[in-house]
Amino acid sequence: MKSERSFPPGIGWLPYTIAILLALMVAAFAAAPQFSTKIVGSTGAVPGADQAVASADPGTTTAPGGTVTHTTGGAAAAAAAPGSVAANHATGIACAPGRNGGATDKGVTATQIHVASTIVTTGIGSGFLGEAADGIKAAIAQVNQAGGICGRRLTSTDGSKPIETINDGWDGPTGESDIQAWCQGGNVFALVGEPDSEGLRAALGSGTIDSCRLPVVGTDGMLSDQYWSPWVWPVAASTVTNMHIAADYAVKTLHANTFGIIYDNKYKFGQEGANAFCQQLHRLGKDVAGGCGNGGNTCQGGFCGIDGDKGDYGNQEIPAFNADCKPCDVVVMLLEPKPAEEWVGGESGSWYVHLMGGEPLFDDQVGGNCPGCGQGKMQVWTGYHAASQPFDSEKAVYTYCQALQAIRPADDCHNEFTEGAYLGTMMFIKAVQTVGDENLPLTRDNLRAALDSQTFDLGLSQPLHYGSSLPHLANTSMAAFSENYSGTFNGWNYDATGFLPDPAPGQELVRQ
Repeated sequence: MKSERSFPPGIGWLPYTIAILLALMVAAFAAAPQFSTKIVGSTGAVPGADQAVASADPGTTTAPGGTVTHTTGGAAAAAAAPGSVAANHATGIACAPGRNGGATDKGVTATQIHVASTIVTTGIGSGFLGEAADGIKAAIAQVNQAGGICGRRLTSTDGSKPIETINDGWDGPTGESDIQAWCQGGNVFALVGEPDSEGLRAALGSGTIDSCRLPVVGTDGMLSDQYWSPWVWPVAASTVTNMHIAADYAVKTLHANTFGIIYDNKYKFGQEGANAFCQQLHRLGKDVAGGCGNGGNTCQGGFCGIDGDKGDYGNQEIPAFNADCKPCDVVVMLLEPKPAEEWVGGESGSWYVHLMGGEPLFDDQVGGNCPGCGQGKMQVWTGYHAASQPFDSEKAVYTYCQALQAIRPADDCHNEFTEGAYLGTMMFIKAVQTVGDENLPLTRDNLRAALDSQTFDLGLSQPLHYGSSLPHLANTSMAAFSENYSGTFNGWNYDATGFLPDPAPGQELVRQ
């Protein structure tokens, strides 16, 4: 006789039913999209940790109150060593107030992370670096308003401000002294953004940064020495990369045959950039008008080194330059805004066919103050997604611009040093979010491991990956913009170049 079964089934079916329901729940979770702020990848060995995860794709989400959850899992979790940076991503460890390890290193307490930066708000460098501090503050404001990182807010040493800053006027010895004082005080965890390339250069040259083991995160990359310290992570494309790409574009796209460069020989970025421009021309079988000089302090025809503080170039430098450039197919001005404006204002007649500006001239004030630059549709280069069409509609770009102008409404979103200071600070924040719980305490060594092992894709540049070897070269591509000028400055037009790679990455980026 056929047996009859009743519903619901007997208790013997219960284990099978539970197993089926659990399997369906796991499958549904796996299929659901996971939303998070993403730090892409974690490759190579992590200094100071047992093992990194080559295939990890970790995310980080921040909840109100400063709780941070690191989410990945699966094979990555199995591969990561317990207590490593990679394991913090892979195992879903959450850190929160009371679970961050407390005072784990210099400048770190249970509730604060003390950060600092020397800035430039006076002197010739303020023309392009003056608003960078606002870019740093804009990034910090976002994380602090969300409750901080694992219960810690970013602050100055006394907790009264979002960051401790000192203006050194872009003076090397002054900046080095300020940084040395922070090292000796022992109450600063890291320098963030650090737009003052001259002060940092002096601190690197004296050995202050390396002996102090002070992380300097998100610098502007202007000078070669920033790439040769294991404690410095530049986010910008270097001046050397800028000049390589400019020379390559001039020859291969503009089909130029005659070249001139006017550079500031008082500050190191001008000397390094002029040399890189010449060397790339030489690799292409070209030279500047009259030949590249030896980096001396004179204007030698088309290779023209000037004192940016002088202010009057009409009697000597301009006539000497024009003797060889009359006109040149391409002229590059590797100058700060003020001397560039003074040079162009002192010119008469035709001295270029195409005019290019160095990174300091990608600034709306230059566009407004230098009609001669705009009449020549001056072209500038940036390693960032600039706040101009078509990039200004990207979420990361308009978020940056809104955050900056919440700090100061008059700030220029186009200034690439301000954008770089914001990006560098955001990278610092994302790296700190991957360490800092009781299993992997927030220390300078663990921060260094996180910065060296991960790839940061923050939407404002190409993805940045450093690795533990030197030079710390991460951003090596740039895009071009030209002035939109019709009687007055009307903004910057994207030249649809795409992000062009440095044709000679690392060349001329020499250890100082």
